[in-house]
Amino acid sequence: MSARQSANHLAKAIVLAAGLIATASQVASAATARNFFSPGYLGQPLAFCLDGQKECGKAAATAWCQTNGYDKALSFARRAMTDGEQARFADTGKLCTGGTCIGFRQIRCFKASQ
Repeated sequence: MSARQSANHLAKAIVLAAGLIATASQVASAATARNFFSPGYLGQPLAFCLDGQKECGKAAATAWCQTNGYDKALSFARRAMTDGEQARFADTGKLCTGGTCIGFRQIRCFKASQ
C-alpha cells in the first residue's frame, strides 16, 4: 500500500470516527438518568411504599420520579427508618411512622428526552 493510499484510509477512518462520536452524543443527549440520594417529599424522607402499603419499591420510586419530571425509576435502594422517624407517601403526601415505615436511600430516575 502506498503512502497516499494509507493517508486516504486514515482520513476515511477519522471521518467515520467523528460521525460515530456525533451520533453517540445525540443519543446521549436524548436520554437522561440521575441519582437522587435520600429523596424527600414535602420536607420528609420518601416512603418506600405508596399509601396503603400495597405497592412498594418501583411503584413508589416511579411515582416520585414522575412528580420530579422524569419518566420512571430505573433502580432504587431502601433504608430502615428509626422509631419516631416519619416519611411521606409519594402518591398522597400522608405521613408514615418509623416502626411501620421504610424509606428510600437512593432512587435513579430516567427521562427519555430533554
